[in-house]
Amino acid sequence: MIPEELALLARQPLLVICDYDGTLAPIAIHPSQAFPQRGAREALRALQHHPKHQIMVLTGRRAQEVLDFLELPGLRVIGLHGLEWPGRPEPPRDREAIQRIVSRLPPLEGLWLEDKGWTLAVHYRDAPESQQSKAAELLAAVPLPEGWEAMPGKKVCEYRPIGYGKGWAVEQLMLDHPSHHPVFIGDDRTDEEGFAAVLRLGGTAVKVGGGESLAPYRLGNSLEVVELLTRWARGYD
Repeated sequence: MIPEELALLARQPLLVICDYDGTLAPIAIHPSQAFPQRGAREALRALQHHPKHQIMVLTGRRAQEVLDFLELPGLRVIGLHGLEWPGRPEPPRDREAIQRIVSRLPPLEGLWLEDKGWTLAVHYRDAPESQQSKAAELLAAVPLPEGWEAMPGKKVCEYRPIGYGKGWAVEQLMLDHPSHHPVFIGDDRTDEEGFAAVLRLGGTAVKVGGGESLAPYRLGNSLEVVELLTRWARGYD
């Protein structure tokens, strides 16, 4: 059920920032199967061309992956937790650091690596259920090169350069759109830093799904996210 306070936000210009996996798309067993929720393309397209609101996607994926899923030319997608920004030069890749991290990973069953060029995601959803808590603990404790940090997520641990992240990206977007009320919608632990940033600066944070969160508002799943985006696109009198 959509909280009425969220629907009423459409009375003002909104800067809507959405995560992708788990927010605009149901969580998939494999990242290649994370197809958008039914109705997500239509809702995003309506907001993309809205005269008052702004919409963008902030993801840990490469931006082009999300664009390929959504098939919405011109949609603004910020990838790799803020490392990959539309219209900005790509930051340098530290391949040596990533190789060092790979060499230090624990020998656990069911791990698979997703090398994104600039960051490294280590998934453990294929590990035995009884070993997943231990996997999360060990992956978070991997010794990292100077200037790198671990960001635990849903059955994944991502290693990235320090100084980026969804909180930083949200702050940058808010600077670019000072006349809009910012709303950040996400489902994962990696989104909590985005929630903190948007709340600190007077915006609205919306958590999708269960689990503890800083966000004061909650949606049950990606279907409810699509419903809310659709209501915003239609306006609220």
